[in-house]
Amino acid sequence: MNIPESSSASDHRKRVLLVDDHPIVRMGLANIINQETDLYICAEADGERTALAAVQSQRPDIAVVDWSLQGRDAAELIGLLRQRHPQVPILVLSMHDELFYAERALRAGAHGYIMKQEATENVIAAIRCVVSGHSYLSSRMAHITHESTHEWLEGRRNPQKLPAIPDTSILETQPPPPAGEPVKKLRLSIVIPVYNSEQTIERLCGHLLAELTPWYLLQIILVDDNSSDRSAAICQQVHVKHPEEVDCVVLSRNFGEHNAVMAGLNFADGDYCVIMDDDFQNPPSEVRKLVQEAAKGHDVVYVRYEAKYHAPLRNLGSRLHNWMATRALRKPPELYLSSFKVISRFLLQEIVRYTGPNPYIDAIILRTTRKIGVVTTRHEPRREGKSGYTLGKLVSLWANMAVAFSLFPLRLMVGLGFIMLVVGTGFGVYTLVALLVPGWQDPDALERLNATNWFFRGITLVAVGVVGEYVGRTYMHLTREPQFIIRSITRHRS
Repeated sequence: MNIPESSSASDHRKRVLLVDDHPIVRMGLANIINQETDLYICAEADGERTALAAVQSQRPDIAVVDWSLQGRDAAELIGLLRQRHPQVPILVLSMHDELFYAERALRAGAHGYIMKQEATENVIAAIRCVVSGHSYLSSRMAHITHESTHEWLEGRRNPQKLPAIPDTSILETQPPPPAGEPVKKLRLSIVIPVYNSEQTIERLCGHLLAELTPWYLLQIILVDDNSSDRSAAICQQVHVKHPEEVDCVVLSRNFGEHNAVMAGLNFADGDYCVIMDDDFQNPPSEVRKLVQEAAKGHDVVYVRYEAKYHAPLRNLGSRLHNWMATRALRKPPELYLSSFKVISRFLLQEIVRYTGPNPYIDAIILRTTRKIGVVTTRHEPRREGKSGYTLGKLVSLWANMAVAFSLFPLRLMVGLGFIMLVVGTGFGVYTLVALLVPGWQDPDALERLNATNWFFRGITLVAVGVVGEYVGRTYMHLTREPQFIIRSITRHRS
């Protein structure tokens, strides 16, 4: 820590703490700021520890903090400063001109965000603005930042006037951990099956990173299910931009949503794992709500939507699907099997043990645990494209659930067989009585024969079809038809 000036002549000037891990940058900024008649550098710091010590000893009027400190971002430092010294406003100085970084800094507790590429007079203006009790956004960022960000910034210095953050905002506040306690983040994996989502997937990842990286060590796994558009290439680009947080898996052909999710789960290493769609209908701001509920001891947390914005066919299919799951999988009737959910590490390990070629994840969950939680979340209208669900895919999903993960069809056949036995017994009793009681007219023999043949042959064909389905799936399992085949995977872990 360096304390450049402490004379009484500077008492009328605002005291600036400069936090940057590059000595040359600190020297240049210090020379510029010290030339001003109303500002001076009271202390310099090169990292979190020295910055906290400088604030404690020098009591600056403002802290100017470089966003990139010693190989990591300054989110934790900002949170600690806001907790321990809430009277000190924070201006973030950054080389990143992406909305993601600005909103992440503001969420962490900063009062302003300015680019290093800005003119010197703009940097000085930003310091004066923030130290006077206002908020500041770099002119390079202000035109693209969400309007609720500005409302939030304008009110944050006065909690009584803080406006409510709209549901569509990607900003959310949470107090940092108590002073003296080590900051330990959960590892959170997010698996997103991607199919023809070139218009949404990059923005979705940006929102997830902005929402969640201040609170979790994030791993986003994008699994491209052989999209016909540029989704795979865009997933690769997102990985290049965020190599530590984003992994990209590309499948060799289209295997289906559940198989793509299984591929992603095999690479997930988080304490919890969120599964969500790629279409922005599941708001990234709701993810923390699921994780917080799971932390109460649930193995899985599903969502219940306040209102659904699916197509009528999809909604009808969902109702039929839940009706069948209640009977075939013994699902609790009030539980909605949503694609948006979070699972614990224990449950994830149990799910990936399944090696069959036709996974149905909800069925595996229901046969593994009954520690199930539910939270209510928003469901947004689809922003781009159209749903990949068709009637044929829904029927295939139902068949997979009923045949591969339950004995419901067999038990249905047993029930029909019992009914047939009762009917046959009744018909036999009627025939016997008709023969013994004079005056009773028997049904025509040909009619009885035709009706009996058509009825029993139809039931026989259905039963043989169900048995054949079981035999076919057993054959595929024995021959190890794969759940998925990976063409390429791009990962990076320091």
